[in-house]
Amino acid sequence: MSTELSVKNIFVFDANKCVGCGACVVACMNENGFQSPVRWRNIHHSNDAHLPTLPLFYLSLACNHCDDAPCMNNCPALAYSRDESSGAIIHDAEKCIGCKYCTWACPYDAPKYNDSKGVIEKCTFCNQRIAENEKPACAQLCPVGALDFENIEFSAEESLKSSPVDVAIGAHFKRIELRSANGPEIDESLFEDVPKNIPVTKKQKINAAKEWPLVVFSLLISGLVALVSVQNELAVSVSKISLLALGIIAGVLSTLHLGKKQGAWRSVLNLKNSWLSREIMAFTVFISLLAIDSFVYPVKPVILITVGFVLLLSVDRLYEIAMWKWPFKFSSEQTVLIALSAIFLLSNYVILFAIIALIRICLFVLQIILKKQGIMVIHVLRIMFLTTAIFGAYFSLNFHILLQVFVVGELLGRIDFYNNLDVPTPTSELN
Repeated sequence: MSTELSVKNIFVFDANKCVGCGACVVACMNENGFQSPVRWRNIHHSNDAHLPTLPLFYLSLACNHCDDAPCMNNCPALAYSRDESSGAIIHDAEKCIGCKYCTWACPYDAPKYNDSKGVIEKCTFCNQRIAENEKPACAQLCPVGALDFENIEFSAEESLKSSPVDVAIGAHFKRIELRSANGPEIDESLFEDVPKNIPVTKKQKINAAKEWPLVVFSLLISGLVALVSVQNELAVSVSKISLLALGIIAGVLSTLHLGKKQGAWRSVLNLKNSWLSREIMAFTVFISLLAIDSFVYPVKPVILITVGFVLLLSVDRLYEIAMWKWPFKFSSEQTVLIALSAIFLLSNYVILFAIIALIRICLFVLQIILKKQGIMVIHVLRIMFLTTAIFGAYFSLNFHILLQVFVVGELLGRIDFYNNLDVPTPTSELN
């Protein structure tokens, strides 16, 4: 970790002074206008379950305008830029397509999706005030001096130490720690009759219900790549136009989660940094090749298959930002593994299908164990369907029934994958 010092504009927060009054939040709203339904600055607290036997302390947090800002790096539409004079990361709503990918990437919950406008909004560092040598409104109006703003020498090492989430991205945020690491001392005998374990509802940024178009999209393109790979070996002929139609349906579905669908063309502007841009470009090339193959000139299968797997690899890579807490950034539900399983099943390569399926079951179980998850019904069903598919293929079960078992199992697996994407937030880290 670099210890090199550089002068930066940074927020300074003293956890010993903050009383959670919300004055900084109100100041932000007064300075920047109406913010609904989410606020650009939030006050997180350490005792989400309100247990009287645990200490309560606060953390006021907005955008930290990081040196290696993941929101800017991962935005496919290049809607973010940096003001070099202040260091502020500025978001341009006119360029935003509302894909919400930056909300996955940011560990500080800074980008906020405005559902009514279909775009992201966020803290501006009160850039206009900094230009006039004034502090941001939140720091200027904190009544207890817990939140401040300074232009000081600050190293990457200090930044990581202050970060409420363990990620080294050069956040412009300095935290003065509690004088007692355990918070205020409490006489716990006063609370002997209070339940010790109160369940805390975990708020997830990502889940299958919210992102169902992406669940279906990822399954459809996995199946499409598999069909393109084995179309000459299928007992039942599948026309090229049918494959193209399936790809177009998948593409339309992928746009349903966008806040500004008319700006979807901007999604390929950040090929240099964003895996989402790369995925969309790969999908565009793949569909274009299918169209050429259907209406213009035959495209060599090896080219279609290669581009198809580049697409699937891009899909799998873009989810890595939402797997920070996973023991390893790999899953049994990777689209590449789904496609390979489908290829071996459709080609009747029973042994290869069984090998891939067994590897996936082991990965699935290992992931559950290492993440210390409780066994859920969907986990049991997922293993049952994959095991049934193995035995069904081995004992030559009716192909249509076997295919239905496989598809339902993959749908369950993909749903579980989305529900377990784990994006750390300041609140989850404090609790």
